Amino acid sequence: MSIWSDAAISIWAQNMNGFLNFLREKIKGYPIGLLFRLEFESLLFGIGSAIPTTVGVFFRAFLCKVFFKKCGGLCWVQPRVTIIHTERLKVGRNFGVNSESYINAIGEIEIGNFVLIGNGVTISSGMHPVDGHFPEVFARQSIPKKITIEDDVWIGAGAVIMPGVTLARGTVIGANSIVNKNTEPYSVNVGAPARLLRYR
Repeated sequence: MSIWSDAAISIWAQNMNGFLNFLREKIKGYPIGLLFRLEFESLLFGIGSAIPTTVGVFFRAFLCKVFFKKCGGLCWVQPRVTIIHTERLKVGRNFGVNSESYINAIGEIEIGNFVLIGNGVTISSGMHPVDGHFPEVFARQSIPKKITIEDDVWIGAGAVIMPGVTLARGTVIGANSIVNKNTEPYSVNVGAPARLLRYR
């Protein structure tokens, strides 16, 4: 006697069919080579993100040198950092990012020299279109919007950098801030949405 009833199999098949339709919609416009690269990149960075101690830091720095579009110097990437679309990510000299941060360069991200990113930071250069009802937001392709982070920027823990934003040279972003517009050079910005607090 099977543990699977006909109804359970039917529900499973419907869910699988819905999932495959969702995947087909999401990968429209992606060349097959890029899909394989993204899978391989995710596998290696996923394994690398679990390696503790300085050994893990050096392994992740090696991956950054291999996969990033540009990596100008030292990349100090702590464990449990997620980085997606590395082929569209440019990083200057001396870049540090702390644990639990998420960087998605689908719309391209350019990071300057001496940039420090706190833990739990989200930097995503793609946004989901929300106008209209169909298809559901879940199934829509992201709209790419480049993020630029200039030299000597510090992004505090838990901050969110929205698509299309430029963080000017010397910017400081306070913890848990949401940045939805460009900043001024050497400015300190805090809040949700982030507002100018003072200058350095």
